[in-house]
Amino acid sequence: MRLHWKSFTAGSLMMFVLFYGLFLYPGHFPGQSTAGLPPATEQSANANGPDIPNAVTVIPLPSLRILSGNHVAFEGTAAFTQSLNGRFAKNLSIIAFEADGEHADKSMIKIVWENGETDMIPPGSKNKTFAPERRAISITVVGYSMHERRIFKDSSRPGTLTWEIHYEPVE
Repeated sequence: MRLHWKSFTAGSLMMFVLFYGLFLYPGHFPGQSTAGLPPATEQSANANGPDIPNAVTVIPLPSLRILSGNHVAFEGTAAFTQSLNGRFAKNLSIIAFEADGEHADKSMIKIVWENGETDMIPPGSKNKTFAPERRAISITVVGYSMHERRIFKDSSRPGTLTWEIHYEPVE
């Protein structure tokens, strides 16, 4: 290799220049085509007017937001306050909520509604939908995993939470 290092360097430099040229100037070589913009078409001024019989009116869908956590690890007791877009959340539905750990049945999703009511959703809940007129102020996912003892202090244990919540923001 000691005798042929110049030819090796020159060959690799030429290949680099060739590939650089192919990527820098696409479409300048025969047989190559570039993906360009489609040709512009003219549209009539009254394209959305009532005189077109097959015109379609597009109504935008309400924006749907998703709050989710997948195998979120915690130890002991943990509260995860979910940030809402807007002031309230309406059309709230809990798609899935699972909790793992010691005494995980004490974990919950806490929903505070506009009128001050509070709902506690236990783990294992799936596809729970609330009335569309109810508006939530805050949503908190609370995890609980403790080794409970009568006399001594309870000790923290590791646990995981998984949740998915859909809602529509309200300003």
